[in-house]
Amino acid sequence: MTGLLDRPVRSSLPNDTAVGALRPVLPKRGLPQLMRRLIGVNEGVLDWVPEDRPRYTRLGFIVLNTGLLAGVSMHMALSTVAGNHWWLVVADLAWAAIIITLDSWLISSTHGATRTSLAGTYLPRLVLSALLGLVIAEPLVLSVFHQPISNEIKEYRKAEIDGYQSALVRCNPISGARNTDQSCDGYAVAFSKGPDSVRQELDRAVVVRDQLKAKVADVDGKLAELERLARDECAGRAGPGLSAVPGEGPECKRNRTKADEFRRDGQVEALHQQLAGADLRIEQLNGELAEASGATEREINAAIDAAVAEKRGNLTDKGLLDEFDALGRLSAKSAMILLAHVLLALLLIALDCMPVLSKMLSGRTAYDEVLRQQVHTSTRLHERQLRASEKRDAVGFELLELRATQKLRSGIEEISGEDRSAQERRKIEIATQIDRLAAALERQH
Repeated sequence: MTGLLDRPVRSSLPNDTAVGALRPVLPKRGLPQLMRRLIGVNEGVLDWVPEDRPRYTRLGFIVLNTGLLAGVSMHMALSTVAGNHWWLVVADLAWAAIIITLDSWLISSTHGATRTSLAGTYLPRLVLSALLGLVIAEPLVLSVFHQPISNEIKEYRKAEIDGYQSALVRCNPISGARNTDQSCDGYAVAFSKGPDSVRQELDRAVVVRDQLKAKVADVDGKLAELERLARDECAGRAGPGLSAVPGEGPECKRNRTKADEFRRDGQVEALHQQLAGADLRIEQLNGELAEASGATEREINAAIDAAVAEKRGNLTDKGLLDEFDALGRLSAKSAMILLAHVLLALLLIALDCMPVLSKMLSGRTAYDEVLRQQVHTSTRLHERQLRASEKRDAVGFELLELRATQKLRSGIEEISGEDRSAQERRKIEIATQIDRLAAALERQH
């Protein structure tokens, strides 16, 4: 390996040197090598196929550009929500690093892949890249259509506020009466006191006045008829119920007395005073009603103005969802905007899919083939190493098993010898005891 490391890089060789004259060809250190490392290229394998270095270097730059594009997109999205702050740079870089990491994995996972079909190798990666591209593309699309979107949001909010104000005015009439229409649910404003009580009292007073007025008119009619009869009788006019005798005769005095008694008994003067009082009360109530209606109107208008101001305040800020909605409305209004939106979004999504697309369009490279062969070789060597390790470890375990078996046999033989020795000792002890007993018996006899 030391000899390989001492070899010069390909760029240091003369131009007339054959391409295959030197294998492996070591790479230059620098940015190209970092770009290839970014997408998981094994430089040791690539040294044997240096012709693929430019391809993978550019592929690394594509991944880097996609990450930078994602960082710019994240900055535009966050600045729309949170404004311009220094910490946005940290978030932008973090998002760019995440996208670069994902794209790097998407590319590195295809190196030396044995499956080359679209559905098996690249389609899942393209789907994931498209989803990432969709997330990255929308903030960039919003920034391109920034001015029309801003104008649309202003006009839409103005129309929304005007409609809200119109609904409040319709559902809260200045008379103070409640609108029971279901469309007015949620649009009622609060006010302390309305003119309903005064209006109801005025209505009752008008009814009483009208009844009293009718009664006074009836009484006045009857009194007028009695007074006319008295005047005609005193004047000597001829007619039904008249004597046609002029002067203050008995009939004249009787008719005058009847008229005076009717005025007194019918309380005509009192009725006229009551009617005048009723008219005065109605006039007072009309003034109170006008004052209460004015106060209610001012209070309702103030409540409507406060509700509209609150609504306008709530619609001051602008977020991503507002811009998405505005772009959707613009696209619905104009076919050109819809076409531009779709084309731009597809272009940005395609840019984010470029790492996988580039790898897919490149087809199977010599580096992939060499890497696949090295992986197979490493796999076979690993299998052989496992088998050798298994054999080595199996020999050791067999020796341990034999030693254990031998130790078991030795232990069994040792135990058997000890057992035989014990039996001999017991036999000797029994024989000795028998001899002692026999000797004792002989001494007794």
